[in-house]
Amino acid sequence: MHPDVIVIGAGIIGAACAHELAAAGLSVQVIDARKGGATNAGMGHLVVMDDNPAELALSQSSLELWHQWGPRMTTDQPACQFTNCGTLWVAANAEEMAAAEEKQERLRAHGIACELLGPA
Repeated sequence: MHPDVIVIGAGIIGAACAHELAAAGLSVQVIDARKGGATNAGMGHLVVMDDNPAELALSQSSLELWHQWGPRMTTDQPACQFTNCGTLWVAANAEEMAAAEEKQERLRAHGIACELLGPA
């Protein structure tokens, strides 16, 4: 049997493409040089980046897709797992704390949930 589509690379992009193609009814074969594991390009950490407005918009769009896609993956593929656990930013001094406060304001202005914690 010959697959409709061959996907080369089983990182996050290849896996996502293969999953969507299979969901659309195509037969898919994935070829990768290694056994399964984390994608080569990242550690599986999702974070909102906000160095500029375009990056923030792209991050928000990406997170929305993950929130839609993650639960489907755990249902369709029990070996896959998505846990929304957030990110912890640590400020080592007053300057970094001021930057954290600015980041919090910027993220909240865009509807992103965040909380500022004070010293222990």
